[in-house]
Amino acid sequence: MRWVDDLVPRDGSETLVEERLPPVIEPVFTRWHVLGIAITVAIALWLWLTGNSRAEAYPVRVILSHVPTVSTFGPPQATGVALITFSEGDVRADLVDLPVLGSNDRYALWLRRSDTGETLLLGKFDASSLPVTHVDLLLPEPIPEAGWDTVLVTVEPEPDPDPAPDSRVVLVGALPGTPVELDLLPPTLPQTGTGPARTDTWGLVAVNSLLLIALGAIRARRNREAETRGTP
Repeated sequence: MRWVDDLVPRDGSETLVEERLPPVIEPVFTRWHVLGIAITVAIALWLWLTGNSRAEAYPVRVILSHVPTVSTFGPPQATGVALITFSEGDVRADLVDLPVLGSNDRYALWLRRSDTGETLLLGKFDASSLPVTHVDLLLPEPIPEAGWDTVLVTVEPEPDPDPAPDSRVVLVGALPGTPVELDLLPPTLPQTGTGPARTDTWGLVAVNSLLLIALGAIRARRNREAETRGTP
C-alpha cells in the first residue's frame, strides 16, 4: 500500500489508495507434462516409421506373357502375373497354362537387366496339373535394385550346371516404367488377315483379361485367408 499523488482528492483530504499489481503466473512443468510430450513424440515417430515401411514394402506388379519374338518354349496362350517386393525378398506369381515338365526339367523365375545382360535367379518351381500354378518364393535377403527391367520364366535342366538362363524362354514381362515395357508391346496388332482371324485375336485378348482378373481375385482371397489364419 502506498500513496498515489495523482489520486489525492481536490478538497485536500488524504486518501490511501492500494496499488493493485497484476498477478504473476509462473509456469509449472511437472512430470505429467514430460510424459505427455514423450507419448506424443513416440506416436508421431511410430506413424512415420509405419508409413515408410509400407511404402518400401509395396510390391511391383509385372504382367507375364508369351512374346513371339522372345519366347521359344510353351504354349502361346500361357500368361501370368508376378508380384515382387524388393525390400522383403518376397516373390509371388500366378501362372496360367504352364505345361507340366518331366523330371529332368524345372521352371525358373529370373530378373534381367537388358542393357548389360545381367540376370538374377529368384527361384525354381514346378508346374501343377491345374490351369493355374501358384509360386511363393521368399529369398533370404532383400532383392538388390540394380536396374532390373525384365522378368523371365525359363525351363532349366535339373541338375543345371549353367548359372545363366536357358534358351527355353516361356514367359516374358517388363517392370513398369522401364523402356523394355514399350519394346514388348507392338505399336499395332499384327496383320493376320480379315474375318475370323480378327475375331480370334480379340477373343484371345478377352480370355487373357478374364484370366488376369481371376488371378487377382484368387490372390486377394488367399491373402484374406492367410490373414484370418494369422489372427489369434
